[in-house]
Amino acid sequence: MTVTIYHNPDCGTSRNTLAMIRQSGEEPQVIEYLK
Repeated sequence: MTVTIYHNPDCGTSRNTLAMIRQSGEEPQVIEYLK
């Protein structure tokens, strides 16, 4: 399964969610949608 996160590095919730995904052992596809 591929995990994709639309990530905003300035958002604490987005950073926390990315950290939780990585702690679960998955390496998500990160799309920084504000760039």
